[in-house]
Amino acid sequence: MTKKTAVIAGASGLIGRRIAEQLLTDPQWAVTGLARRTQTRPGMQWIAVDLADQADVEKKLAGISATHIFYAARYDHPVEGKTEDVETNTRMLKNLLDAIETGGSLEHVHALHGSKWYGHQLGPVRLPLEEDGSARSPNENYYFEQDALLRARSAGKAWAYSSSRPHAFCDPSVDLPRSIGLVIAVYAAVQRELGLALDFPGNAKGYQARTQFTDLGLLARAIVWMATEPRCRNEAFNVVNGDNPRWCEIWRRFAAELGMPEGQPRAIKLADYMKDKGPVWDAIVKKHALRAPPLDKVALWAYGDYQFRPDWDVFSSMKKARVRGFAETLDSAEMFARQFENYRKVKIIP
Repeated sequence: MTKKTAVIAGASGLIGRRIAEQLLTDPQWAVTGLARRTQTRPGMQWIAVDLADQADVEKKLAGISATHIFYAARYDHPVEGKTEDVETNTRMLKNLLDAIETGGSLEHVHALHGSKWYGHQLGPVRLPLEEDGSARSPNENYYFEQDALLRARSAGKAWAYSSSRPHAFCDPSVDLPRSIGLVIAVYAAVQRELGLALDFPGNAKGYQARTQFTDLGLLARAIVWMATEPRCRNEAFNVVNGDNPRWCEIWRRFAAELGMPEGQPRAIKLADYMKDKGPVWDAIVKKHALRAPPLDKVALWAYGDYQFRPDWDVFSSMKKARVRGFAETLDSAEMFARQFENYRKVKIIP
């Protein structure tokens, strides 16, 4: 049986890891991971390369060919609310295509994008968010330049491309702080230590708003499906869990799962609120013999503020993926319960 060969850009990140895990369950795949620093993982090859450096890409990837590129890399993430580096993020993808396309075996390139494509982060938009019907965000975003690059490069070629548009990445991992699950779990531990309820950090209107999430295991399975399903050629797909709870509904379940009263919306800014809570967190870590980093390292509070700020509904349609064959759904409250249980297991929260 002829193997498919995958190159995963950004393979050390949360999404890249999940894509690698998914591919490695199938002996049909040979997997190479790209990251800026040397990594190890059984069953796959690693290459340390800086995709923003054309000379480094040409040197490190000389002679490398692949049938599939899974592009989950991004230039250093800016401060929440600031504009992404469009030029660098686009150049990184171009450098990789320049290196791999010359091998002549390329069949498919998948680019990880996101629901910011639609501009929902800027204010209310027409719902549901649809891949082929919703307006593109009016602000600058590297998604648009990468999409244009893939369209132009694949025109008339044997290879095709696809892209995914998830929302609010969720994963049980604890080593990267940009995680809404970690934000909620650690915030809850601090509130409980202070004898307080699990107050919602957003405003009262936001507490009633509908939201959505994307489990990264589900996302990885959807991405591999897109890259191998002929009906997905040259198409973009929303990828979310499939439910659309109000924050108040899911927050009530968080409180029960974490053993706390539900609390009320307080419209606090977590990046400010948590600034003086370091000693409280240190006491929690000591009391429960946790293996957790300091409060300013364990979770990215500005990311929590970004997630809790909208006081409008957000809902991505999954109809396009469903029609073409991806039917998987996931209950978001149950997903978070599993994450919280993992945080306890690895001694990040009590």
